[in-house]
Amino acid sequence: MFASRTLFGWGKLIFIFVFLTACLLIPVSLHFAKQDSFDLESLMPNMMQQVDEAFVSEVTASYALQNGTLSGQPSETRLENKSGIAMVNLANSDRPDAKNMLVLGKNSMELRDSSGYAFTVKYTDDASLEGITSPTDMQAWISGQWYVQNKAFVFLTMSAMLGSVLFASSLMLTLFAALFIWFTKRNQMSEIGSYKEALSLTLLALGLPTLFATVIGLIYFDVTVMMAVQSLGMVLMIAFTFIKTRFRQTDDILELGGRAG
Repeated sequence: MFASRTLFGWGKLIFIFVFLTACLLIPVSLHFAKQDSFDLESLMPNMMQQVDEAFVSEVTASYALQNGTLSGQPSETRLENKSGIAMVNLANSDRPDAKNMLVLGKNSMELRDSSGYAFTVKYTDDASLEGITSPTDMQAWISGQWYVQNKAFVFLTMSAMLGSVLFASSLMLTLFAALFIWFTKRNQMSEIGSYKEALSLTLLALGLPTLFATVIGLIYFDVTVMMAVQSLGMVLMIAFTFIKTRFRQTDDILELGGRAG
């Protein structure tokens, strides 16, 4: 790695960084592609608060859902509190303008949260209210119905969010590690000639830990663990390189690098 620090131009360095970041995104994409549920409460917490014992009891006692159609009597049931409204509206009558609202309609439900999110979710053909006995059960049922229709939204949003975190983490790690190595040129024992050489060495040291972090992410998905493996592995690789070379060019090292640079 030390011998090859002068072989790369800025274009190749950018390509290497993008490639390594893309490797970390593989476990992220696969994780959300395989996901079959989503915690909607984390996205719409205030709306979910409208699902209480009274509403669940009223819905399960008076209504049934079959073949994607909700039926029962009365055609409208409304429960209000200070934070919002939960209601059944089978007649498609005028709906109140509330910031936090859950409306179970005849063929779909309307979800609205003061956070700014609003969705209209059509019931799936196999949806049923059977087995719902508590607010937790109904919240899970609502989340499941929402996820079936919005799986692509979840995949793109969560992948973009975690991808941004991994990109920013890798970028900061690379730039600051290269800056630290570059500062060693003030020591006459170091032959790191420029920041580009320091960056090249950093990216080469980042390669194997990043691939290892990717494999771990495929086996056990945890972004924190992946970032920790990547950063710790890079530090160990740089430390090992320093122990072997003292950041000085020797004939043996030049032969490893093909006497390039």
